[in-house]
Amino acid sequence: MARQSAREIGQIQSTYTSDLGQLTWAWVLKADGRVLYRLSHINGRPERNYWRLVYQLNATERWQIEQDSGRAAGLLARLAEERGHHLPGNPAEQRRRGQPAGARRRTAPAVSSLT
Repeated sequence: MARQSAREIGQIQSTYTSDLGQLTWAWVLKADGRVLYRLSHINGRPERNYWRLVYQLNATERWQIEQDSGRAAGLLARLAEERGHHLPGNPAEQRRRGQPAGARRRTAPAVSSLT
């Protein structure tokens, strides 16, 4: 896990590799409940792209995340997976294998379902 500021609750990175190169995205959960992502590296070189808002946690979801900091990485992984960023070892991806493609969720997951 990369270093994070005091205003970030969690952070993960996802990587995609193709014949053209390797792309790395950073995903963060801010203390105010915003979930953001950006393209952070291309072929290992740092990029300075804008952060894009993916989801805003409500007060109840933020409280649940604050009670167990391990949930932050799980939430980020599920949101990343929902948007096509497949993370190796992600429990959500492992559970979903074998389900038909139409069974994918299209909305942000509930925080309580991360345990």
